[in-house]
Amino acid sequence: MFGLTQKEMDLYNFLVQDFAIRDVTPIVVSKSKFITPLMDNGKGKKVPNSAYVNQLVQDIETIITITAMSIAMEYAHLQAESEKSEKEIIEYLHTKYEDHLVMQFIRYGVTFSTDVLSEIIGEIIIELPYLYINAIEDENFDEDSFLEEKMEAYSKYLDDNFNDFEFDFDFDKEDDDE
Repeated sequence: MFGLTQKEMDLYNFLVQDFAIRDVTPIVVSKSKFITPLMDNGKGKKVPNSAYVNQLVQDIETIITITAMSIAMEYAHLQAESEKSEKEIIEYLHTKYEDHLVMQFIRYGVTFSTDVLSEIIGEIIIELPYLYINAIEDENFDEDSFLEEKMEAYSKYLDDNFNDFEFDFDFDKEDDDE
């Protein structure tokens, strides 16, 4: 499926979900300002309703995970079965899933800013090639060549869309592990 074996697809799904929950969600939540009902803490002080905040954070995590999974599945499909260039794939995914993300936030009743939309989509799109290659178990697959082919498109994407954002992304990620 999408050029991946069932085992690779299962790993890909796991990697994408893990990335959404452990990496993207904390970035978004840490930068968010929450509006929450207050409740009496029993000592005469008003405190935020922690159950409400916890549910809101869980909803944000769900939204990000659903969006990341949708983008990742389409990315795998486009890698395996499309003649589009990486630049075209990135532009297509960004546009399509920014709208998808808006609908998810509305569906869950979570207020948001337009900045958060681009940041979430950007974080996910930038990580896609790494998630994809980390799922591939074929010993003949040349990860370095795959990434080199994609690098220019991702550099341009970052320059064009995210000069004001800081990403937890390093193109030399593999080199840092050595």
